[in-house]
Formats: sequence, structure tokens, C-alpha cells
Amino acid sequence: MIGLDPSAACVVCIKLSINEIQLVVGDFAGQIHHSEHHAVPTLTLSADDLEALLEEKISAVCTQQLTGFQRLAGICLAVQGVVSSQSGTIIWSPALSFRNAPISARLAERFHCSVLLENDANCIASVLAAQPAYADCPNLVVIMLGYGIGMSVLINGVPYLGANGSAAEFGHSKYQPDGALCACGRRGCIEAYTSDYALYRAAAEHLELPSGDSAHPSEQQMQALTQLALQGDPLAQRIYAEAGRALGYGIANVLALFNPDLVLITGSGVRGFDAMQAAMHSAIDEALVAELMGSTRIESCAWDRDMTCMGGIAIALNATDGETLLESQTAREA
Repeated sequence: MIGLDPSAACVVCIKLSINEIQLVVGDFAGQIHHSEHHAVPTLTLSADDLEALLEEKISAVCTQQLTGFQRLAGICLAVQGVVSSQSGTIIWSPALSFRNAPISARLAERFHCSVLLENDANCIASVLAAQPAYADCPNLVVIMLGYGIGMSVLINGVPYLGANGSAAEFGHSKYQPDGALCACGRRGCIEAYTSDYALYRAAAEHLELPSGDSAHPSEQQMQALTQLALQGDPLAQRIYAEAGRALGYGIANVLALFNPDLVLITGSGVRGFDAMQAAMHSAIDEALVAELMGSTRIESCAWDRDMTCMGGIAIALNATDGETLLESQTAREA
């Protein structure tokens, strides 16, 4: 009998990833009203270039898609990498060549609304944590496999962000000192063995795979590699086993440190989870006594839709609900 008025307000979520930005308009009921993708050479942009590009794209989508909404309540920028939500600063992202760039303030001034900056894994975790299947898991760890390796940690239902937003950088914890080169510039990170670019790098010189940018492999390239592993190719199987081992040792550290109710593995890279999981569980068993494993469940979640922007919409709406309700009340009284 009672429902949210979708037109009461809208929010814009921008997902920034390597060489692509996605803009989504969400209505007040939390549903996607409009979505668009743009190919952008993100690694060539300066901080000023990025701000100008975002202003241009947000202005265009507002002009074209916001008719019928009472207000633009907020903007959420979801970014791969390390961000400070408190200061609105992109600290480091594999999609960008610059570091430590404050970005929220200029956009907030331009569009006269709240601008939130979030790590993409935290956006995804917010969607999963709201699902009934995980309602009994207030201490939840979400690991996102894909081009990079992300993680979000919820403690009693609240994301743990750390001092400057760089907490839970699971992919950049160490698996092998002086090991494989990671996109962060250091060696031996879990990401350097388990991410899409790491898997493809290990296979590209030895296996026949679809052509493309080997540093930023496409979904077609990764599907081809995954199928080789699942069909029994010995080299592909070894590559995925090493990835699973790195993932398992990382998860063992997470279990020992946080003792979560559930570790949920998702992201586009979950396509290869079946080829990784035997080695992953073996590594966890090697690393931990059973008492530290405890009752924690480890599960995978299919990546049948990109939850990043859905999470960004929800985060932006939750942050601006009070302003929307106050403005609505003021308009009625006037």
C-alpha cells in the first residue's frame, strides 16, 4: 500500500575502470533508470583531464535523463583501487597514471549535490550484504576477482575503511616475496598471481589464445583461458592452481585476522573459480589449524550482473535520504 516515489530524486553513479567509464542514473526506489558506457584511455588522463571529462559526461547525462525527477540528490564515483571516502581523494588506481588527487569537491561545487567516492569492492559488498541469503552474516568478507583483486570487510554490518580508506587491500598483501610483478609496482602480491592480467600473462607465451591487449585481457581472452583449464590443459591447470594457492593463503590470513561468518568470492574472475578452488582449499588447510578456520563458510557468488553501480546507487541514496525528505517536506509546506 505504501511505496517509494521513484521520481522524488535520482542519483548518478560513475564506475571508473581501466579504459572505460560507466554512467548510471538510479531513481529514488534504487532502480537503474539509464546506463551508458564510454571507452576512455584512462591511463593517459591527468587529474584535471579526468575531472573535466566527468563534468562533461555527468552534465550530458543530467540534461538527457533527469527530466521528471524532482532533484539530483547525489553522485557516487566507484573506483578500482585505493580511495579516501572521507577526503574524496583517489589515492591510487590501476586505471589511472596519477595519484593522490582530490576529486569530489570540484564535482560537488559544479553539480550542487553530495559527491561520494567509494572503492568498487565496497559498492559490491553493500549489495550482497543486503540480500536475504546473507542476513545472518554481519561479519562478512567479500573478495572480488577480476582485472585486479579487491576486498571489502564488514564488521557487524559496517564496512571497515581504515585510517584513510586503504583498509582491506587484499590483492596487495603478499603471497611470494620477490615474486611476480604486480600492477602496483611491487612484487609477490596475491593480485600478481590471481588477477586476470596475471593469469593471462602466465599463459600468453605458451598457449594459443585470442589476440588482444595482453596487459588488459578481454572477457573473450579470459574465457578462452578458463576453458583450457577446465578442459584439462596441463599448463592452464597449473596456472589456475597457483592462482588458487595464492588466493587460499590470502584467505587463511583473513580468517586468522577477522574470523568472519562468511567469505564470499565474486567478480568477473569467478569464471575460473572451479579451476582454482581445489588448490585454494588445500592452501587454507596447510596454513591454518582447524580451530582458526572455525565455522567460517567460504562460498562463491555468480557474477551474472555487475553489482558495482547498484551498490553505488544504494550508497548515494542512503547518504542523501535526509536531504531529499527535508526538501520534499519544504516544497509541500510552501
